[in-house]
Amino acid sequence: MAAVYADSDVMRYIPGGALAGVDEVKALLESYVEAQVARGFSSWGVVERATGKLIGDAGFGVFEPTGDIELGYTFARSAWGVGYATEAARACLAAGLEHLAVPRIVAAVDVDNDASIRVAERLGMTRGETVEAHGRPHLLFVAQPL
Repeated sequence: MAAVYADSDVMRYIPGGALAGVDEVKALLESYVEAQVARGFSSWGVVERATGKLIGDAGFGVFEPTGDIELGYTFARSAWGVGYATEAARACLAAGLEHLAVPRIVAAVDVDNDASIRVAERLGMTRGETVEAHGRPHLLFVAQPL
């Protein structure tokens, strides 16, 4: 994940941007483990089936402006445009809606991040309000349990 998180194009819409080195990546991954233990959810590695190569992450965090569970994903540029983000996000969203006792799950997408907007739309999430987050406007997409 060091190469993924250090890529400024990949991290363009991620708060804080590209990570500076292995120590920052290690700290981020350790925070994912801590979140999993403390909350029962986090971000998880995504592995390409055909090659066994780690190509990104997908999972959940907490969207601080609203306190909602937030669906998110980050993928290596080599994995863009082939449906991995949609596939991983769909699996996470389905599991989250089934197993997390929350009224909704959101995806907060930077208004300029067209690719992630398309992913949220493909998932059938409902476009909600625009919110300010991390100094930029974000579209809030919403999914609710049935």
